[in-house]
Amino acid sequence: MRLEEAKTLHALADARYRARQQLFQTLLQRENAIRADLAKLEAQAKSAEQSANPTMKSIGADVIWNAWLGKSKRALNMKLALILAEKDQHIRQVKQAYGKVLASEEIVKTILQRQLEGARKVDLETAIDMSLFGNELNKS
Repeated sequence: MRLEEAKTLHALADARYRARQQLFQTLLQRENAIRADLAKLEAQAKSAEQSANPTMKSIGADVIWNAWLGKSKRALNMKLALILAEKDQHIRQVKQAYGKVLASEEIVKTILQRQLEGARKVDLETAIDMSLFGNELNKS
């Protein structure tokens, strides 16, 4: 593989990693929003429990409230469960993409190192030739 190809491969791997990371961040924001909604719902439930109005109980509003509260919590917990399952998948994808970035970095480093070693070898051979054959040229 040539250096240009390795650099292109690295750039593509890095771009894909950043895209996966961005999607993961969006997913985390959705998770946090749902968790905040659940906390808000829980706070409302505690507040309603503490300020229980006997009139509301007599007309059955408390039953309606509790039914709505249970339905809302269930819906949010279902959304959260789906997001957590998706999050698990995204974590694996981000890790895999990062592994590809690290591998492509290693490929670029290896190619650069080989080129440097090749250049040093040529320089050494040139110096040896100059020292061996340069003396013969000076004698003539």
